[in-house]
Amino acid sequence: MEPSPTMLDPGVGVLSPGVASGAGITSGFPQCVAATSAGAGFKQNVFILRHGERRDDVDKEWLANASRPWDPPLTDAGKKQAWNAGRKLRLAGFEINRVLISPYLRCVQTAAEAIMALCVNQTDLGNDSSTGVVIDPSKVKASIEFGLSEVMNSIAIRFPRSSPDVPWILDLGELQSLLPAGTLDAVAQSMWPQLPEWPEETEASHVRYGKTFRAAADRFPGENILCVTHGEGVAVSVSHLQPVLVYGVDYCACSHWQRTVREIDGKLSAGEFELRTEPLESGVLFGDVFKEVPA
Repeated sequence: MEPSPTMLDPGVGVLSPGVASGAGITSGFPQCVAATSAGAGFKQNVFILRHGERRDDVDKEWLANASRPWDPPLTDAGKKQAWNAGRKLRLAGFEINRVLISPYLRCVQTAAEAIMALCVNQTDLGNDSSTGVVIDPSKVKASIEFGLSEVMNSIAIRFPRSSPDVPWILDLGELQSLLPAGTLDAVAQSMWPQLPEWPEETEASHVRYGKTFRAAADRFPGENILCVTHGEGVAVSVSHLQPVLVYGVDYCACSHWQRTVREIDGKLSAGEFELRTEPLESGVLFGDVFKEVPA
């Protein structure tokens, strides 16, 4: 038996205590949903992308002298990985309308590169980096989403901040300024109003990630979405939909959710999400939870 569709109310907030409700939620029926409602419906795609290579993994001298070792930037290789991740989505024919981003520097830098690829003119799409390319910023709207943050405990954050007076992340305005000009959605508010509190249980972060992915899809039901987050978030995006064991998430690994959204009797209706992620090819390594983990 097929699961019953979920009826969406774009005017109602989603999620749990601590999550902002109502702010920035899509109102009315997206044109793409209305246009396809008589047929197959709108195929909504949600991609969950890990950030690119982080500097502290390859530059121990930087790590020894960093004032904010818990919030490293990308390496040059990491920026190219992010650019190529955006190109891959574009070349696969996916039109990404919205990008939601963890507030950590490496994720914002990853998003900036991916957005450049998603918005680049066709003539520059073959470039091996974003340097000097021309973009159309109207293609994508981006915003910071605290629900996509790193797991806030010492398992995930290897070098916690030395003082509570030192902020975990850069100023929000500074992070927003790193996004390509014209792509910031200044109206959209984060569904999670602030960083999770330290220390956060790993299991609680898994619930947070799953709810954030679903809430993003419900908030923007007529849009394809890219969520830029951390390795744990990508792993959860796979195990959240299938009972599998995730045993590796590469830099810029990307998982893929898909569902059908229709307008039925004046209301939006959404089917269940399906996991479209292919192991290995996606950069996410996973298998049957009951099978032996590959060596």
